[in-house]
Amino acid sequence: MSEGITPKLATGTILGGKFEITGVLGEGGTGVVYEAKKTDGGDTIALKVVHPTLSGDKQVRGRFMREAAVLRMLGGDFICPVLESGELTQEHGPTLLYLSLPKISGRSLASVIARDGVMSLSEVTRIASDILTALASAHSRGIIHRDLKTQNVLLRDGKDVVVVDFGMAKIITGTAPATTELTAHNMVFGTPEYMSPEQARGDDVDARCDVYAAGVILYELLTGTVPFSGGTPLTVLTRHLTDAPEAPEVRAKDRNLPKALCAVAMHALAKKPAERYETAETMRAALVHANAAPDDIENVHPTRFSSDEEPDAHARTMPAISQRVDSTKPPAVRVNVRSDAPLREKQKEAKALEESGGFGRYLVWAVLALASIGLGVWLALRK
Repeated sequence: MSEGITPKLATGTILGGKFEITGVLGEGGTGVVYEAKKTDGGDTIALKVVHPTLSGDKQVRGRFMREAAVLRMLGGDFICPVLESGELTQEHGPTLLYLSLPKISGRSLASVIARDGVMSLSEVTRIASDILTALASAHSRGIIHRDLKTQNVLLRDGKDVVVVDFGMAKIITGTAPATTELTAHNMVFGTPEYMSPEQARGDDVDARCDVYAAGVILYELLTGTVPFSGGTPLTVLTRHLTDAPEAPEVRAKDRNLPKALCAVAMHALAKKPAERYETAETMRAALVHANAAPDDIENVHPTRFSSDEEPDAHARTMPAISQRVDSTKPPAVRVNVRSDAPLREKQKEAKALEESGGFGRYLVWAVLALASIGLGVWLALRK
């Protein structure tokens, strides 16, 4: 939304009697992020205010506030938490929806890459690992970022990773997904250079779209460039759908990149979600292995790090959180997480059986069993 359509709030504006605007930190498709301070004192904060044109009806306000309450449950290392959320009144103007967050002193990963170029491999591994830890924490609470990019990764004091801006997050609430991106308004969410193919198609997504975005970031950290770029957003999205990314070791052949680390990035960038790492945690495990064994490309394949082997300790919290959001709906069923290894194994066996003939295979087993019984009876009668 352009600056001319929605004027920014002036410095000194008091919102709801509790926040004073002291500056502008940034602007996106859904709103403006202001620097603000509480009128009763306290630290300077970041105040994300949704554009009034997106929040002018009761349904949108109710949806935003419910989902913002879920975002406030975000926690863990490397995540910027939501402090408050709700509505703010103006003396002259519409009521505004807002999120308040801590103001982090530091630069975005995008600006660091633009300024300094590629980093050391140890820094690449550390930053990528911390990003994946943040994603795993959010996913365990049923929250998918959907707009992960280097601009939304801050390096606090130039070092510590903090993932910010879950404003486009997809939140699993009962049997239906919800988003803070106000999908009732048919908005496109994501940033083209970091969007997974399923996002580009407008398909429903799960946590593996964040794995894809993490793969884009890892690729960018290794080579200094994103896998796909183009003159228009449509061109970039089309390339995500149709083009194979150039191998990082080819894109940055002067860096002598470790084969295993490049393989992790390429697996995360698989077109089909089923061919990527199943979770952020399993991608992180592959990253750790690649760091320890730089030439071992075989053992960083996603099948080596399935959730059956590396269970997500937080996955079991998903149903309880979903019901706490909306107790009238059944537990979440659309997030691709594992809550019971034996059940998951049986499901795989059943699928394999179905693919190999299903009922026909059972019929063959039954015939063989009956034949064995008949042979036994015949032998007994001959004695």
